[in-house]
Amino acid sequence: MFLPLYFRTKRMRCLVVGGGQVAARKVEMLLAAGCSLTVVAPAIDDPIRNAVDSGSLSWRARPYTPGDCEGYQLVVAATPHKEINRTVSIEAQRLGIPVNVVDAPELCTVIFSAVWRDGPLTISVSSGGAAPFMAAAIRDRISRVACGMGAWVEAAGRFRAAVRAGVTDPTERNGLYRSFTARIQNLPPENMPESQKLGDWLKWLDRSRPSQ
Repeated sequence: MFLPLYFRTKRMRCLVVGGGQVAARKVEMLLAAGCSLTVVAPAIDDPIRNAVDSGSLSWRARPYTPGDCEGYQLVVAATPHKEINRTVSIEAQRLGIPVNVVDAPELCTVIFSAVWRDGPLTISVSSGGAAPFMAAAIRDRISRVACGMGAWVEAAGRFRAAVRAGVTDPTERNGLYRSFTARIQNLPPENMPESQKLGDWLKWLDRSRPSQ
């Protein structure tokens, strides 16, 4: 069983062992997350080479050797060779580094979920490594329903900041949060205040309250 967690990935030191198509997909995901990335592989596919040429990552043009995992915060093994992937997993686990081995959940201490983002909103779906293609299909179905909700999350962040600055009682805070989520059902996000002043939000809540 895997516990869903979100890591702060900006400048996280990550190692990808492998340079083929599978490794390229992981590289794309990690770069998009802001990771500081190193690839170890004797050869690399064009997407990785383009990232190397642009200075987005470092490439060590050689096979994996023991000790390569040291100093990293996340390791991904994505070679076509099962024994190499297993060796990488064993080393990473010995060092206490989270490791993902592509297509081998039994060698993973962390797995990648199928992710969809809309501004500050992130939706991720995981099959626990059993069927990643199904997780992607479910993600796509959810994203069609959630499209545009990122704007609501941005507004909710402003509202939460206003409530936390102006209300100290936890029960009252929770009541305001429930009022917010109840009011947004049929309102476009552009009608909400841009400020973080509690008074503006309380007026909005009152104005948005359905007629009795």
